[in-house]
Amino acid sequence: MPTSDKTGKAIRYWLNRKIRAFVMWVMKALAPSSTEAQVDLRRENIQRILLVRSLFRMGDSILATPALLLMRKNFPQAKIDFVGPPIAKALFQNLPMDHHYEVFQSFPKVCWSYLLLLKQIRAVKYDLALDVSGSSTALGAFIIGFSAARWRAGLRGKWEHWFNLRLPKPASKSQYANMPELIAALGLESEPIFPKLILSMEEKALGRKRMATLVAPAESKVVGVFIGGRKSRGKRWEKENFLELATRLLADGVRAIIFVGPEERELLPYFTAALSPRAAVVCEADARAFAGLIANCDLFIACDSGPVHLACALGIPTVAIFLKNDFTHWGPPAELARIVYQQGALSVDAVFTACRHDLWPPDGVEPIEVKMIAGDIDGGRTKL
Repeated sequence: MPTSDKTGKAIRYWLNRKIRAFVMWVMKALAPSSTEAQVDLRRENIQRILLVRSLFRMGDSILATPALLLMRKNFPQAKIDFVGPPIAKALFQNLPMDHHYEVFQSFPKVCWSYLLLLKQIRAVKYDLALDVSGSSTALGAFIIGFSAARWRAGLRGKWEHWFNLRLPKPASKSQYANMPELIAALGLESEPIFPKLILSMEEKALGRKRMATLVAPAESKVVGVFIGGRKSRGKRWEKENFLELATRLLADGVRAIIFVGPEERELLPYFTAALSPRAAVVCEADARAFAGLIANCDLFIACDSGPVHLACALGIPTVAIFLKNDFTHWGPPAELARIVYQQGALSVDAVFTACRHDLWPPDGVEPIEVKMIAGDIDGGRTKL
């Protein structure tokens, strides 16, 4: 990236942070604190529900879907609306939601969009507004505080004064478990449920048609490899490792499609030069078109990132590469993915072995039965 582009991006990021900080200060000064109350929501007339997830990454949005599904189960006739980023609006199509309000992170929309958002929300007069952002952001709590909803619910902690229903923090560290726990804390019916995204028949067919143009028709399995990840958080595997992994998979007889994310667009020439025409190399910015391609893979491989959660929500067997030992917090459960992690540098051998195990599992062992963490697979069991 040219120096001027990097400087411009840094300035925009600094300006966005300053604007959001100012908006938060104004909201905190104006919004009254709430008095904590006790209520049995099952006995209340709940007709209008607002869910707020004020986190802007793809994975954060996907991980909120269990809350939406469980609230619909508890209140099948209610109007259920969602506040989230534009990526959530794209991904949540076909889910049981009535309306999506967009929240923005970038200048200049961040300047005026929240005032319009709060005006729209307050006009609906919600019976229940629930912050499903967790305790990691103040924005969700502020939106709940300004919503004018009869019941305003969220986690106890730094921002609890905006809520009149204050809920204990989930006991589980797993992001895949805490949404059902949050709904249970409201006194509502809950159950373990995984994130879910729904593609239409037309989207699936379009994905199959496009996949057929990217990888030659054959009986061999299709493996998708996403080479992205937040480099600033140390979550992106080295490009050389991805290239070696893809090369070994191709030599094993699979058909491969390499996905380059918008944030990793500069790597597109590297993988195209090294792998084309043996493998397709694609940069797909449209979230639903991307999902349609993933849905046609037999196995999906990616670092800890939004596409890992996307593949899991679509029910695609997944190998999740973790470079940090935070997989108990962000990692998908064993029913959905195989997690590969090693202390120190993660080897290509470890990831390749996990992929082969799910592509061609040993006799009597179903794919995605157990997690693989820093070890060799022996009869489908994990060696630490």
